[in-house]
Amino acid sequence: MSLKRFQPLYPYFIFRAQIVFKNVAPPDKPWAVGVLCRDFQGNYSIINKKSDDAYEMCPVCLDTLGLSSGFKDGLRSDIFEGDIVRICRFSAEKIAELPVFDGNERRNIFADVPEGCEMLSSFDGVVFMSGGVFYVQFFDEASSALNAVPLYMFFGYDMLPEDGAAVRVIGNIYEDEELYAKTLHLSETGQCSSYLQNQT
Repeated sequence: MSLKRFQPLYPYFIFRAQIVFKNVAPPDKPWAVGVLCRDFQGNYSIINKKSDDAYEMCPVCLDTLGLSSGFKDGLRSDIFEGDIVRICRFSAEKIAELPVFDGNERRNIFADVPEGCEMLSSFDGVVFMSGGVFYVQFFDEASSALNAVPLYMFFGYDMLPEDGAAVRVIGNIYEDEELYAKTLHLSETGQCSSYLQNQT
């Protein structure tokens, strides 16, 4: 029996993808996160770190492959391509009065608008990458059309949500198609619902 040889692809980047299971019930965590590899037969896997300090080679579905943006939400969850995020802007005047969550932190990090702060704006969007930049695509209520803004606009120097911004991953496009369609106001054909209304 010969050992399979795997070639790392983009070894300095972290990817996430759904694990492919054959005749085995999927575990509690059906996603693999790590370095993407390919064997000489063209099969793709991710070197996935388990809860202990062990690693496993997991075959993955390329249709669900997403690159890590390097940014983390207010709960310190990594944000990947295909994630659906909720981004809120709020008045930062009262942040200085709030207690720091962790004595080792230099500033407060938020996943939701803190109590006592006024929300200025809020939207849900889908993370994607284009031209080396990560964006959030969302449905712009003012123009009734899809729009996109760079993801980095909402993050500080440490890649965590900046002051006056709360960011939370609320799902991804592969596990919750209904949330994906609702977020971008998509019809069953995949077109923006406002576009369809304008055509009739």
